[in-house]
Formats: sequence, structure tokens, C-alpha cells
Amino acid sequence: MDYEAIICEKFPNCNVEIIRPDFLEIEMLIEYITDDIIVYNPHSILVYRHMIRFLMNIGQRGKIYYLQDFSDDDLELIHEGLLKFTWNRDTKINLFKNSNPDRDVLGIE
Repeated sequence: MDYEAIICEKFPNCNVEIIRPDFLEIEMLIEYITDDIIVYNPHSILVYRHMIRFLMNIGQRGKIYYLQDFSDDDLELIHEGLLKFTWNRDTKINLFKNSNPDRDVLGIE
């Protein structure tokens, strides 16, 4: 399935990045995403299990990560890393741990 095309169509004002488990080690992946939190400076982040979406102010381009083929354990480590990183920051994180982004957000069955 071409998640990048589907997400780009659904969210045209966002940069989309599809990440697979062989991209980076989990710790480095968490650092990679948190570096983008600093760069993009979103007011909040929505985490739908495999999908991470930075919510930006109107007129600013956002960012979406889709973590394709990651195990539940890996996703939990990534979510914990994001929660830990955003703990004392102005960025609010909303974690929808049991959600299915394919169905709930993208409308894919």
C-alpha cells in the first residue's frame, strides 16, 4: 500500500515521511523525530499508534511520520520516548495508543 500517496492526499499541507524498522535503531529514531519537534515547533502532536502528526498553526506546513511495519513493542518505546521528550515543553502530546490510523484517520479498511 502506498501510504505516502494516501497521507499526502489526505493532508496536503504536511510533509510526509514513511519510516520502516530498518531505517535507524529505535533510540536514534526517537532522536530523529524529536529533532524535528525542535525544528517544526508544533503546538501539539497526535500519535495514532503507527502515525505521528505534528499540529501546526494555520499557514505553516506540518509533518507526519508513518511508522510502517514496526512491532507493538517498538511503537511503545517510540511513544515513551516522545512522551519523555515533550514532558516539560510547550508541546502537548495526545497518545491514541489503541487506535488504528489506517481506519480511524486515513479511512482505509
